[in-house]
This record gives sequence, structure tokens and C-alpha cells, in this order.
Amino acid sequence: MKRTLYHILGVDSKASFEEIRLAYQTRLHELTSTPTSDPNALGLLREAYYTLSRPTSRSSYDSSLLDAVQPVTRPRVDGDAPSTRLGRILLCGMVLVVTGVGWTLWSFTRSRPQLSASAGALPSPVSEKVMAPTEPDPSSSISASGAALDAARSTRSAEDIFSDVSRSIARVVAIDRFGQQQSQGSGVVIAHGTVITNCHVVAHAGTITARVGSDTYQATVLVADEELDLCSLSVPGLSAPAVEIGSVRALRTGQRVYAIGAPRGLDLTMSEGIVSSLREVPAGTLVQTTAATSPGSSGGGLFNLSGQLVGIVTSQNPTGQNLNFAHPADWIAQMRARASSLKVATPSPPPFNPGPTTQQFPRVSSSPDALIVGSWWCLGGTSFPNGEFDFRSDGAFTGTFRHRVDSGTYSVRGSKLVKFDIRDRSFLLVIQDLTATRLVLNETDYSAALACDRK
Repeated sequence: MKRTLYHILGVDSKASFEEIRLAYQTRLHELTSTPTSDPNALGLLREAYYTLSRPTSRSSYDSSLLDAVQPVTRPRVDGDAPSTRLGRILLCGMVLVVTGVGWTLWSFTRSRPQLSASAGALPSPVSEKVMAPTEPDPSSSISASGAALDAARSTRSAEDIFSDVSRSIARVVAIDRFGQQQSQGSGVVIAHGTVITNCHVVAHAGTITARVGSDTYQATVLVADEELDLCSLSVPGLSAPAVEIGSVRALRTGQRVYAIGAPRGLDLTMSEGIVSSLREVPAGTLVQTTAATSPGSSGGGLFNLSGQLVGIVTSQNPTGQNLNFAHPADWIAQMRARASSLKVATPSPPPFNPGPTTQQFPRVSSSPDALIVGSWWCLGGTSFPNGEFDFRSDGAFTGTFRHRVDSGTYSVRGSKLVKFDIRDRSFLLVIQDLTATRLVLNETDYSAALACDRK
């Protein structure tokens, strides 16, 4: 028997949409927690869910299944039952009666004089085109009802969407080995006990917590795809419902969207905006949006008017207005454990515009690895500690802060990145500005900066 999409999800063909959603979440969790040797398993699962979770596509698919299994009726050749023979006799009698009536009518028509056109001639029985009544297409009513449902979903208010998805939004906190908060972001529940967030939120964390509603859970990294900057967290005990995952292919510039996350640790903050652009990058399509985000929004959800997850909020450009970006939700299905090759093409911010205190110092044409050598006094605000950084030409550096001294190594990669290695921790910072007297380093999502002046 041919394997159907219902078989892939493990549900009956009469299953409700809620049963289909729950089956998809369960099977997705199984595939992510226990990888299979079938490379097409995840793709088939998503195809089954996308097809069967929407009324219009499901009705079309069900119709195709019915067409494939229509029985072929064969005439009985021998061994007919008596009732069948009686039916044949009655049928022959009816044919004879109809034939006799038809002959009488034809003879009567032939014997009547033809009416002239001026007298209102009737159309000839031979030339008249008889139109058979059109049978209603049963699938048209199903399609119409599905379209009506889609239309109803697309007109839901922001309040409705928040009510649907707010139970599936997490605040994710990464804690370092010393018990201090290392970073904070957001996350979205995509399956039972599974939260998706940005890898830069939880990179090199000692422990991770996920707060959903009023409950806080311990979390561990299940799949880390640094190339796509998406990490899947395993959160045992989390029973929050999973969101419905949509596709960037259905988005259009100008479409309204909603971002929900925990900017600056403010749980369940919702902002409204539009898709301001869809930008093609080597890995796929980035969503640029005007929905307001802030540091801490990274890893949160971007939702369309149907309440479907269409993007994972990833970065903000602090030097521009309403320049916020989300990685498409489609990438969740492409995740696999892989390190970053620094090719995730999140649009870079415009060049740093030095303020009045730095404009008096002209840029010097020297390599970044030579310019960075020396002592700098740096202000990091809430994300980085304030202190003195000393970069030596042999690749060693020392950071002197109020309560501790850190040391390690650094390396300048090209003209844009500095890689730091401190004991068992490594991280990257972006060079936003570098002159003989000024150094500005930023996190890779441009959410917080370390601004330094040469001592």
C-alpha cells in the first residue's frame, strides 16, 4: 500500500487539525532527539504537516487519494443472481416502451406543418443543443470554506495573535562558570520540550535557563548550528504548546508582522511592524522588519497575521532606524550541528560615524592587527565590564577590571573581526571602528558595544 502523508505523521485520515499539529510536534521532537539515517525524513515530515494543516491543501490532497483508489466496476459475465436477471428483463421492457414513445413523437413531428419564422418557429429537435444541468463540484464548497477560514485567520487582531503564541515565548539566560549572567535573549517553543534561539545568546555558557510564563527550567543545547546562528535547546519538563511554523516564501514586502520576545529582560514584549525588505543571502532569505527589537530580543519570534512563526529575531542595527533582521523560520528544518564559517550574511551596519571627540583624529592607513596593539580604556555599559585592555603584539592580552583580571589571547581576522580566547571560552567581536586613538568592538548581532580610547 502506498505510504501517504497521514502515514508519515502517524495519524488517521479523519484526524482533526489539532491532532495533526500534535502528531507533527511529537514526530519532530523524535527526529531532532534521535537522528535517523533517512536524509529525507525531516523534509517529508514538514511537507506532510504543511499539506495537512491547511484546509485548502488538505482537501486537494484528500481528493487525489480518492481518485487513486476509485474501484473499477466490471460487468457480471456468468453466475448472475435471479434478482439480476429480473432486473435485466425489466430494463429491456423499459427500453421497448421508451423506443415506442420516441417513434410516435418523431412521426407526429414529421407530419406537422413547419411554422414560418414570422410565426415564431421553434428550434428543430435535430439542431437544438441540449445543455445538461451542471452538477455542483463537491470540492468547490470545501475549497471555499478553506479560503474563508484562511481569510478569517488573516484578519485576526494583534491581541488574538498574542493570546495564541505568548505561552510559547521564553526568556533565555546564559550563565558563565562563575555564576554570573553572561548574556540574555529570547526563545520560541517549537516542539514538546524544545526551544529555538540564537546561538550567540547561549554560546560558551556554563548553564542555561529558559523562563516560560512563571516557570524557569534548566536547558541544554541539543543542536548548535552556528552557521545559521540557530540553536535548539532541550528543556526537560517544559509542556508549553509549540507554535505553528510558517515559511518566508509566503511573506511579501509591506506585510504586517509582530515580534515577541524579552528585550532587556522584559518578558513577553510585543511590537508591530511590517516586512520592510526580503534580502537574499547565500544561506537563504533574511527578513528585514520595522517591528521594534532591542538587545535581548535575539532568539524571539517574528509572527505573521495567521500567528505562524516566520522568523527568528536575530539582530538590530543601533546606528540606523528600524533596521531589524530575522532569520527565516525555514532554516529550522535545515539545522544541523556545525561551526560558523563566518558566512552568515546578516547585513553589516553602515560604517561607524565618529563623534566630535574623534573627528579631529584622521584615520591612519595601517593594518588592524597593528593598530589594536597598545593600552585602551574601555566602557562597556551593561553588556561588557569597564576596564583597561592591554593588547600585545605577540597576540596576548590582559583585561584589568574592578574586581578581577582576565588574560588570554586574541587574533585579528581580516579587517572586521577579533577572536578572543580566555581560558576555556572563545568569542568573536566585530571591529566597528578602529583608528590610532579610538576602538569600538561590537557583538556579532550589534546589540552591545565596547567603546575604547587609547591611554
